[in-house]
Amino acid sequence: MTSSNAQDPLRLNLALQGGGAHGAFTWGVLDRLLDEPGFTPDRISGSSAGALNGAALATGYAKGGPKGAKENLALLWQRVAESGAMMSMLHVPLRKPSLGVWDDAMPLLSPYQTNIFALEPLRYIVDSVADARALNADGAPALFVNAVSINTGASRTFGPGDLCRDAIIASACAPFMFQAVQIGEESYWDGSYGGNPILRPLYEGRAGADILLVELTPLGRAETPTTAKNILNRINEIASINALAWELQQLEALNRSRPGATARMHVISLPETESFSSFEPSTKRTIGCALFQALRRRGIGACDEWLAENRHAVGRRSTVDVEKRYLQPHGRRVA
Repeated sequence: MTSSNAQDPLRLNLALQGGGAHGAFTWGVLDRLLDEPGFTPDRISGSSAGALNGAALATGYAKGGPKGAKENLALLWQRVAESGAMMSMLHVPLRKPSLGVWDDAMPLLSPYQTNIFALEPLRYIVDSVADARALNADGAPALFVNAVSINTGASRTFGPGDLCRDAIIASACAPFMFQAVQIGEESYWDGSYGGNPILRPLYEGRAGADILLVELTPLGRAETPTTAKNILNRINEIASINALAWELQQLEALNRSRPGATARMHVISLPETESFSSFEPSTKRTIGCALFQALRRRGIGACDEWLAENRHAVGRRSTVDVEKRYLQPHGRRVA
């Protein structure tokens, strides 16, 4: 299916959030975009699962255009399923039918005690779909991934010129699942703790840019979490929301202060899809091809709807009210 003005150029800078298994929704969004005539991925910024999706898309696109990107994204989620099957062997003694004791115990256990595979599952995934030489080559979509330094607490963004396998692994290094990634003199964890994702590389140094955020983190939850796993999940979500709000505050300030600066925001959101409420938060740590394919289909459908409603606005205006959606609820003002 294509939208009414499908032959017009559709140049987008992609902001890909982390969210564990929910990243398969992003796979669906990207899969649909790659079928859209006129679509070109420009710059890509990703954290955690978003970094993996971004690396698969950019590597595949650099080597084989849209078809190569689609094939590499499919391979990514195949490899995630395979590596998850390997990891699940550790969980069997801690599970009981339909209720995972592992998820409740996770905040109390260290991956240095429980994960005998260390970083090998992540290395297996990244080595399958990411080619640092292709990612750093001229003409490839510019990929940026971020990770958080354990030693300083600062978020570091890796991009063309210093992008490497370990940077992508670090961005997806969930602290309770994997041992830290050493890069130079510092150790790193999951990038979503510092920015989910970092937006500045998508608009920095240019007069205008269309940024499409694929959103996996719900801005609000009606329920108060009571289990250890859901309390930790909501703490992580709140950190992600506040980091994104700060990024958007900086973007809006730039738009207002610099003549000609126009960063236009667009959002495709998993939490706003009809069936999101049926997902228990721990599905982020669920591994399974059936779940991945279900989320992919939802991503395709959500992208179809967004294209039908908003494709004509790309290059002209934002299709989301950033101040109303992200800034006002968090008491943020743009001078």
